[in-house]
Amino acid sequence: MKEINIVLTQTNTIISKTLKRLSKKPYNHISISLSDDCSTMYSFGRKIIWFPLVGGFVKEEVNEGIFKMYPETKCKIYKLAITDEEYETVLERLNNFLQDPNKFKYSFLNLFFMYLNVPFSRENHYVCSTFVAYLLWGIVPIKKEISLVVPDDYNNLKLEAVYEGELKSYVNSKVACNNI
Repeated sequence: MKEINIVLTQTNTIISKTLKRLSKKPYNHISISLSDDCSTMYSFGRKIIWFPLVGGFVKEEVNEGIFKMYPETKCKIYKLAITDEEYETVLERLNNFLQDPNKFKYSFLNLFFMYLNVPFSRENHYVCSTFVAYLLWGIVPIKKEISLVVPDDYNNLKLEAVYEGELKSYVNSKVACNNI
């Protein structure tokens, strides 16, 4: 058995606060981490910190980028135990993104269709929640079309919640424990 982490977050960026008002949900971003301490996560988001309209596949770290700009970022972390075979499936899917990250684009149009609850997808275009849903497709029982999956859907699954609070506090405490 292997474990991965599903990390829901809410920063204080203008876009994140706007999504929160529209969705009325506590968390409006989702990432996946293969490490216990969540020091490295993968998702779809802004590629240029100060310019949110350039987005795509991103490697996220708590002490860099948007999370460094917003150290008070709130999060909820779920631990997901999966079989070795399922882990290999996730890793294989993730490696497709890691091998050619610039091939993948952020789908701003998908956000619009999600809001209208209309399925919509384009090849190599994702938002954070469709990316995580793609990695976990067939492993986590999501009963929605992949292009309609939103971060809050993970709150409705029977997953093990292991932490809720500041992301930076969680990561730093785990990293400190691992260094002892």
